[in-house]
Amino acid sequence: MKQPLQTSIWSFRDIRLVLPARALSYAGDSVALIALMLRVSEYGGPGAMTALLLAFAVPTVVMIPFAGRIVDSYDSRTVLVCASLLQAVSGVGLAFSHGLAETLALVCVLQLGTAVAGPAWGALIPRIVGEELVGRTTGTSQALIGVATLAGSAVGGVLVGWSGDRGALLVDATTFLVLAGVARVVATRRRPEPGAVRERGGMMAGLRSIFGDSLLRILVPCLWVFILAGEAVNVVEVFLVTDELGLNAAGYGWVVAVQGAGAIVGAWLTGRLVRTMARSRAVLIGMAAIGIACVLMGIADGVVLLVIGSAVVGFGSGVLNAAVSTLMVTRSAERVRGRVVAALNGTARACTLFALMLGGFLGAVLGTRMTFVACGAACVVAAAAVAVPVLRVKGLETKDSAEKVLSH
Repeated sequence: MKQPLQTSIWSFRDIRLVLPARALSYAGDSVALIALMLRVSEYGGPGAMTALLLAFAVPTVVMIPFAGRIVDSYDSRTVLVCASLLQAVSGVGLAFSHGLAETLALVCVLQLGTAVAGPAWGALIPRIVGEELVGRTTGTSQALIGVATLAGSAVGGVLVGWSGDRGALLVDATTFLVLAGVARVVATRRRPEPGAVRERGGMMAGLRSIFGDSLLRILVPCLWVFILAGEAVNVVEVFLVTDELGLNAAGYGWVVAVQGAGAIVGAWLTGRLVRTMARSRAVLIGMAAIGIACVLMGIADGVVLLVIGSAVVGFGSGVLNAAVSTLMVTRSAERVRGRVVAALNGTARACTLFALMLGGFLGAVLGTRMTFVACGAACVVAAAAVAVPVLRVKGLETKDSAEKVLSH
C-alpha cells in the first residue's frame, strides 16, 4: 500500500510522463481555441460563435452513454492512443480547413476524442499512484493545467498573428501526438477483468453509481444547479469589464489571467486535503466563494473590487474542480470509474449549454451588473441548501477505508 506521507507523486515514472504531457495538451487547446474563435468571428458574428461553442459542448453530452463504456470495456492504452490520434488528425484537418461548416464538423470530431480521453485518464491515474495519492495528484495536475492554459492563451494570439490560424492549430495537433506517444509508453494499464459479465443497462452505470452514493447524490445535483447559475455570468463578463468598468481588451485579458492564477492556487491547496469530509466542505466553500465573488464583481465601482472578485472566482473554481474530481474517483468503484467521470463531464457540459442561454436571457432582462448579483446569490443559496445534508452524511471515512480494502 502506498504511504502518502512518505511518497511523492513524482516518484512514479508514469506520473512524470502523464502530468506534463496532459498540461502541454491543454496549452495546445488554449492556442487552438483562440485561433478558432478568431477564425469563426469572421464568418458571422455572434451566431457563428454560438455554433462554435455548441460544437465544443454537444459531443461531450451525446457521448455520456458511450464514452465511459468504452473506457471501462477496453485496454486503457488502446483507448488513449486511439483517442489522442483522433484528436491529432482532427487538429490537422482544422489547420487545413477553411469554411465554417467543415470547421464546426471537425471540432465535433475533436471533441468526440476528448469525451473519451478525459474519463480514460481520470480512471487510469488512481491505478498509477494508488487511492491515497489521488487527491494530491488531481490537485497538482489541475494546477499544472492551469499554468499551461494561461501560457497557451498568452501564446495563442501571438502565434495566430505570426503564422495564422493554421500554425496555431498545427501546434495543438502536435501536442496530441505527444500525448498519444506518452499513452503508448505508460507502463500502468487499466483492463477489464477477464470473464467479467456486462451488466444490463451498463451504459448508465455512471449515473447509477453517482446516485447510489450517499454523498454524491447530494453534491452532484447541487453542482448542476451551480453550473447553471455560475457559468451564466460568462456570457456577460466581458461587458462588465469593458462597458461597465471601462477597461480595454488588455485589461480584460488581465482579469482572465487573475482568475487563472487563483484557480492554480485553489487546485494546488485542495490537492493537499486527505479526507472525504474535508473535500466535501471544499466543494461547498468553492461554490459559496464563487457566488460571493460574483456579487462583489456585480457591485464593483472600480478595478480593485473587480480584481479581488476575479481572484476569488478563480480560487473557488480551482478548489471546486479539484475537490469534485477527487471525490468522483474515490467514491466510485474502480470498474465503473470511466463511466462515472464521463457522466459527470457530459451532464456538466449539458448544464453549461443551458447556462449560456440563461446568461443571455438574464443579461437582456436584468442587465450586466444585476446578472452577476442574481447568479452569485443563487450560487450561495445552492451551497447553503446542501451544507446541512452533506455535513450530516455519516460514515464517509469508514466507507472509504472499506472500499480501499475491497479494491486491493
